[in-house]
Amino acid sequence: MPDSTARQHPRRKLLASASVALLLLAGCSTGPAIAAADGGSRLDQIRKAGVVKVGSRVDNPPHSFYDAGGAWVGFDIDIATAVAKRLGVRLELVKVDELTRISYLQNGKIDLAVASISKTRKRGAQVDFSQTYFYSTQTFLVRKGQIAAYRDLVGKKVGADRGSSAIGNWNGWLTRNGFPADNAIEQFGDKHAALAAVKQGAIAGWTEDYEVLASYAKGDPDLAVLDVPGGTGVKLDGVAMHKNDSPLRNAVDAALQDIAATGEYDTIYTRWFGPGSTATVPRQGSVEVWPNG
Repeated sequence: MPDSTARQHPRRKLLASASVALLLLAGCSTGPAIAAADGGSRLDQIRKAGVVKVGSRVDNPPHSFYDAGGAWVGFDIDIATAVAKRLGVRLELVKVDELTRISYLQNGKIDLAVASISKTRKRGAQVDFSQTYFYSTQTFLVRKGQIAAYRDLVGKKVGADRGSSAIGNWNGWLTRNGFPADNAIEQFGDKHAALAAVKQGAIAGWTEDYEVLASYAKGDPDLAVLDVPGGTGVKLDGVAMHKNDSPLRNAVDAALQDIAATGEYDTIYTRWFGPGSTATVPRQGSVEVWPNG
């Protein structure tokens, strides 16, 4: 498997986005991004350096993953590339997981995280988010023929990704439907381990984002995704960044709006979630585009 940082297919080495961190050495690809000493926006510092470090995942199809040829691809990778192009700096991808995608922002190792991060109030206290650029729901992957509805999972052992917002959504569904919260959800640090646990019967279901589960289940006759309207709860993805940097946040929002206004977002969305993709997800929301003036 390719190394974690800066592993990109040549056609993805495009100009990229901006963020907040002053690089120790302008143009350096190894040193961590650090906050501007004068307390200014990282946006200025990144534009000066000409590079932005964007954290993304490698195990989260169709958002971000290594394809069969070893290229780092996915919906989030295309979004990061498009944002970066509009901000006029070089994109450097950094491998993150469900925990480091936030901690790396906080300690300055990355400038932005485009890593399928669902916006929650708890996370909003740790980092700032752009406007929502992807809408979905969360549900369960189960063994076909054994689980038909969420109620069949009540009282059974289930799993979730470590630190996932799906944990809160499952407990929210339980309490809304008169069941006690599940304080014994098994948390996995590896999606493949969670998948194996479902297949082996170690857990009755794995709760995650609908499109991720659909991608993992595709082609496996023994697995099924519970396709329930509304799921256990919503998933609203945003680009995450260091807190209290409105110039950077405004620049990322403007870039997302330009991507939507030009139709590029539609092209990217159809590529990864349209008919014939590994996880067909009908559009549930749109990037808000503000008028000029």
